[in-house]
Amino acid sequence: MLQHYGAAAGIVGGVTLLQLANTVLAVVLPLALALAGYSGTVAGLVVSGYGIGFLAGCVAAPRLIRDVGHIRAFAVLAAICSVTSMVFAVSDLVVLWLVLRVAMGFCQAGLFTVVEGWLSAAVPSKARGGVLSFYLVATKVAIVGTQLALAQLGTTSPAWFEIAGAVFTLSLVPVALTRTPQPPPPRPGYLGPRALYRVAPAAVIGCLASGLLNSALLGLTPVYGTRLGLAPDSVVWLLTAFQLGSFALQWPLGRLSDRVDRRLVIAGCVIAVAALSVAATFAEPGRPLLLLFFLLGGSTLTFYAVAVAHAADFAEPDQMVGVSSSLLLTWAAGAAVGPSLAAPFVDLIGPDGLMIYSFLVASGLAGFVLWRMTRRAPPPVKEGFVAVPATTPRLSEIDPRMPEQPGA
Repeated sequence: MLQHYGAAAGIVGGVTLLQLANTVLAVVLPLALALAGYSGTVAGLVVSGYGIGFLAGCVAAPRLIRDVGHIRAFAVLAAICSVTSMVFAVSDLVVLWLVLRVAMGFCQAGLFTVVEGWLSAAVPSKARGGVLSFYLVATKVAIVGTQLALAQLGTTSPAWFEIAGAVFTLSLVPVALTRTPQPPPPRPGYLGPRALYRVAPAAVIGCLASGLLNSALLGLTPVYGTRLGLAPDSVVWLLTAFQLGSFALQWPLGRLSDRVDRRLVIAGCVIAVAALSVAATFAEPGRPLLLLFFLLGGSTLTFYAVAVAHAADFAEPDQMVGVSSSLLLTWAAGAAVGPSLAAPFVDLIGPDGLMIYSFLVASGLAGFVLWRMTRRAPPPVKEGFVAVPATTPRLSEIDPRMPEQPGA
């Protein structure tokens, strides 16, 4: 078993560096916009640019990889990310920042497609679960560790853009040195919206709402915190608490969903999101707000994987790659528009507008899921829960629930 982790180590090292650099930009960019006095709507548009590019990249990047190969595609996309990061430091033109974030999202989707495809080539079916957990823990540690470093070191220096660019370049090193053979060209399958909805309606709407919620809360929390009068390091602590909540609660909620109707867990999560959003409008800045953000992250960042597991319970084995890939694109569609939808609430209502947006989306999903529970019974036999992140369709190949591929 250890040799499988060794084969995956270089690839996981590369994606960990990608997450580190991406986290720097995800925190520093919206904070810079908020501190410069831009409206929430402007910040929301820039944040949405990443989701728009990511959605396009999930669809288009596989063709690039087929045309030039995995390592060349990775090198090109990492180089573009590196240069793009440094351009942020030399210009504060908002329109340019929007274009750069779209380009960054596109490149990130391609980079994750490369590393996750490569990871799937390194992992036999019997080792999928362990290696997937290794991958998830490494990337989550990169996110939380980077946020903690930013909270301690400060976020206002333009040098962070250059640091992010350097880390994007460094991510080439472990991937270029890996001895794991390149995987075959990606051929992810997709289901049409009607076919996907027929498989598991609650999963489809759940993944869409997950994108709408997570992108807005993660992307606009810097604007929210700044409007509350928090210092930049305190804003970063809110984001860190949000991520730590998901890290602590993902597996307990996932295991609970193996024992009860998964839709009940999804409904419970979003009801909690709605209640916590209301509570946050009354909370004083400080530890009470940090605790609320911990619980909010544990509720909103976790139900995407439960929704995918719910769809897996109803999908036929030969549908699973298409279902998983299509649900990811559904999530990405929500992520592409979430910040732009939430930002006007912040401008019109104030910082509490973000929580009102969160309450409305969560309440709508809760009502839909509870209604669906009256329309169809849960499956008599379930697949075991797997904590899959919302990254790229290629990750579905590592999912232990996927059927054995011929020749694997």
